[in-house]
Amino acid sequence: MKILIANPGSTSYKCKLLSVPEYETVFQATVERIGDANGIYTWQWGNETSNRNELHITDYNAAVSLTLHSLQERIAIEGLSAIGFKVVLARYITGCVELSDIVLDAMKTYQPLAPVHTDAYLTAIHAFAQVMPDIPRIGLFETAFHSEIPPEAYLYGIPYEMYEKYGIRKYGFHGASHRYVAEYIQNHYAADMDDVRIISCHLGGSSSVCAIRNGASVDTSMGMSPQCGLLNAKRVGDLDPFALLYLMEQEQLTIDATRELLNTRGGVLGISGISGDVRDVESAMKKGHEQALYAFKAFAYAVKRYIGEYLAVLNGTDYIVFTAGIGQRSPVMRAEILKDMDQLGIILDGLRNDSVDNEGLISTDDSPVKLIVIPTNEELVVARAVAGYLNRVRNSKHLD
Repeated sequence: MKILIANPGSTSYKCKLLSVPEYETVFQATVERIGDANGIYTWQWGNETSNRNELHITDYNAAVSLTLHSLQERIAIEGLSAIGFKVVLARYITGCVELSDIVLDAMKTYQPLAPVHTDAYLTAIHAFAQVMPDIPRIGLFETAFHSEIPPEAYLYGIPYEMYEKYGIRKYGFHGASHRYVAEYIQNHYAADMDDVRIISCHLGGSSSVCAIRNGASVDTSMGMSPQCGLLNAKRVGDLDPFALLYLMEQEQLTIDATRELLNTRGGVLGISGISGDVRDVESAMKKGHEQALYAFKAFAYAVKRYIGEYLAVLNGTDYIVFTAGIGQRSPVMRAEILKDMDQLGIILDGLRNDSVDNEGLISTDDSPVKLIVIPTNEELVVARAVAGYLNRVRNSKHLD
């Protein structure tokens, strides 16, 4: 069985072709900086040398076409068992499901809450439906991992009937990444522990923090939409709603204009004024760019604040994990987030932090809280869920 996992993000597109049940990667590709003139396309077959190309990648259709073209050079893509998607949000639907018209309509209903992500997924799903209409398209919703957080964590302070009528509550996102971190820690670091507490920091173009106890999400920084929580590359994150209303009045912004501002002109880009990419911000900061420094510190402070919040929720923690693009590759950001936390049992080893390659411990030997860098593998989580779904369907038809 071969499953292709399509993973569009807010600023990137990734895909992996996996063989099941080995879950070995046959092919993988990443498209970065979609829409920018300096887009980056990397792809690799198995353990062969990775290929890299810099070009203008106009939109997600172009990103999908790039990867399919590479695949078709060696594989008859019609032989796939399924295409799996790490979909984001749909009204009253979560878990792993076939992407039927009903599910797609539910995604469209909540599209205004996550327009960049949902549009990307709908575009990708439509693109694959056109190219490979007979291959099942299965989605694992990002909200699934957070579906059992308690009411005190997911309810907002609005009239309860509005929650019942419209489903307004915290849903949380990056579920596949946080689930992978939880499973990896339990399998590789905490196999003998009865009560495992993890604070997972998924930091990238889109970022969130999650409090995890014994493999289950108990709270997370994103809310009903990915707009809530940390600063993101271009999304605002936490913002006083009355400050937003005041801004709309002063600038005479329509709802559509406000949504565009929150999604495309805020976050790290909004503060720095130069880029939503932390790599660019760190480079400018080193050259004395004041707003870049503000953006860098604001991002780090937001992560630190949510770590503190979840230390209280979990009554301490055993592990703090950094993953995704920034979390894995920016020792400068990790150091800024973790500085002056020794009284909380969080002690960073500067040498380990600067030299960690791919994965590893970055805390001192005597740090009560273990600090770890782990590359996430959302595609693997989605592939397992899709394979499980296909097996359930196959067994159900066999019983019938």
